Amino acid sequence: MPPPTPQKHVVVIGAGITGLQTALALQASNYLVTIIAEHVPGDEHPLYTSPWAGAQWRSHAKEHELEEQGWDGESYREWMGVVETGEGGRGGLGIVPSTLYWSQETPPTEWWHTTVQSLGPVPLSSLPPGTRSGLTFTAICIDVPTHLISLLRQFQDAGGKLVKSQLPTEQGLGGTLRAATELLRDGEGGEGNAGVEVDVWVNATGLSAKWVCGDESMYPIKGQTVLVKGEAKGARTWVDADLYVIPRPGSGTTILGDEGGGKLGHEELLNEEGEFEMLSAQSGLRPGRQRGARVAKETVERRFKVVHSYGHAGAGYQNAVGCARKVVELVKELEEVSL
Repeated sequence: MPPPTPQKHVVVIGAGITGLQTALALQASNYLVTIIAEHVPGDEHPLYTSPWAGAQWRSHAKEHELEEQGWDGESYREWMGVVETGEGGRGGLGIVPSTLYWSQETPPTEWWHTTVQSLGPVPLSSLPPGTRSGLTFTAICIDVPTHLISLLRQFQDAGGKLVKSQLPTEQGLGGTLRAATELLRDGEGGEGNAGVEVDVWVNATGLSAKWVCGDESMYPIKGQTVLVKGEAKGARTWVDADLYVIPRPGSGTTILGDEGGGKLGHEELLNEEGEFEMLSAQSGLRPGRQRGARVAKETVERRFKVVHSYGHAGAGYQNAVGCARKVVELVKELEEVSL
């Protein structure tokens, strides 16, 4: 009987929602996976965007962005399935009624209308002041701190290794990868796969890709939210005003975007004085990119096989599951490339 084929080793740089979900997808495809990241679940830093998100499933994919639509659809179906099995709570996922409002008389026709469950119009009598149309549907909301920690725990329980370390960016992607190679070879920075060669790298560095890759199309999108006591019974978003109220399932808290709570209702969150009880205020920098997310493969310095996955802007969570599966496909394609 021939010996088993050794597992291929993939190193993911970055431990935001994109990096973590990608690492799990790679493990599910029988790869040995290491994550190298400066910031990990539990850390707080403006450049570590993932913990600051709302977050709810609401597709940002435009009509011509067919691949992004596919990613979002896969994430919706995956999360709905997880919650319906009763496992969602441990991962911070919850099925929540969601309502979207617009200032225009008729809601725009979106691709996702045929994807979500329980889509329907909002009666005119129920519209908040200033809005003129609305739709309701069944969405997934996420308690992001719980979700990120859950993903990391799943990754480590499956044998994944985490190296918490800052990598240099001043010498471009090649310099970053050379430094990462030395880090793993020396076994520094915690649990590295010392002595294990890296077959493919995944660049999930988010906004830092601007410096790592010299990608000048990257730009920061500032997001500001307030966390308040109480868990709203549903999510509400005034789309063209960028106001939102998003419950964090199971946490007893809700995220308000700007003045969303006051303008979109949710009286159940008010205390005896008729005010929101603010627990914290936070801001983060979403990784925007002028040409949309970069999910592509390349070889660097004729020695590194790399799959890029960054620039998801405010769609990191809803892109996460589908995009991670795309990365796995690209990793498999790179395995066949000779350097």
